[in-house]
Parts: sequence; structure tokens; C-alpha cells
Amino acid sequence: MKNYVYWAVIATLATALLFSLKQCSSTKSQNYSVTKSLTDTLSHFTNVLGSQTASITILQADKKTLNNLILSKDAELARLSKEFAALKNITKYKTITAFDTITIAYTDTIACEFKRSGVINKPWYSFTYHSNQNALKIGTLTVPNTATIITGTKRKWFLGKEIVTTDITNSNPYIKVTEIKAAEVTVAVPWYKKWYLWLAIGAAGGTLIAN
Repeated sequence: MKNYVYWAVIATLATALLFSLKQCSSTKSQNYSVTKSLTDTLSHFTNVLGSQTASITILQADKKTLNNLILSKDAELARLSKEFAALKNITKYKTITAFDTITIAYTDTIACEFKRSGVINKPWYSFTYHSNQNALKIGTLTVPNTATIITGTKRKWFLGKEIVTTDITNSNPYIKVTEIKAAEVTVAVPWYKKWYLWLAIGAAGGTLIAN
């Protein structure tokens, strides 16, 4: 009986050691991901469609790290995230829509000669304008915007069914989302990462030691 207890303890310790090694590897991988994402810079490239794509390394973090690095430093993002029961992904990006020159020529020339020019500078758009009897010219038209994309689960009430949802919020009130196509790829846990496999390995190791 004493030998059985002795070897059972060894098997348990072996299993705990394997779990610790696995957890250590996972922690190192997460720390590398955090460091990589925090030091990465935005890059642009021409994609296969011929248009421009902006790219950056994604931050992979647990809930505590996400709160410390992102949500605690962005009050608006933190408020939006509270609408979810659980978060899966958060993306926030800034854009500036810019037009160099827009010329609107009058079909009928105005009889009198005149010139008008000025600058319109509003929080959500800005441009310069020049107008005379022949045309209206709009220059340096810019429209800034910050978009927030949050994917997670929502519930209509405390014990309600969880539904995976994507919310897109624009800071610019003149920008409206007209269509969303969202999908989530579910990835099965590899067999070599399942907890019961490591438990079996630990138990088998303890048995071999006992023999």
C-alpha cells in the first residue's frame, strides 16, 4: 500500500511538471507576442487586388493584459467593450479621406465677375474653396475618422444565449456603415495540446518509473 501511494505521488508530480513546462512555454509565447505587437510599426503594401493594404502585428493577450495595455488607456474603447459579455477581438484604426482638388464648372457663365475664397475647418471635415463666375474649386478636402471594430459575445439578458457579434463604430458622424460581412474561423485544439493527453503522459511516466 505504501509503495502504491509513493508511486502515485511520483506520477502526480510528473504530471504537474509537464503541465508547468507547457504553461511556461505558453507564457513565453504570449510575452513574445506582446513585445512584438508593441514594437511593430504600421506597414503598407500593394495587395493582389492592386489596392493598398495597411498591416500590423496583432496583440495576443489575456483579459488582464488587455485591460492594462489597451482598455485602461482608452476610455471610449473601454465603454464600448462593456457592451459585450466576453471579448474576442478589438481593432481600432484611424483614416483620413483626402481629395486634392475638386472643380465644379458652371454650365452657364455668370454675367458679373467676382471672386470668393476661404477656408472651412470643422472637426469632421475641412477644405479650401475658390469661386468665380466660371467655376467653384474645392481644394484639400479632408475627412478624418477613427473606426472601432469589436467582436465578442453578447446576451440580451443575464442568462440569455450568447451570440457572437461584431460592432463597428465610427467617430465621424458623417460616415455610415452600409454593410458588414463578418465570419469567425473556429480552430480545433490540436491533439497534442489537450489536457487529458498530458495527464495520460504523466500517469504513464509515473507507472514506468514504478516498474
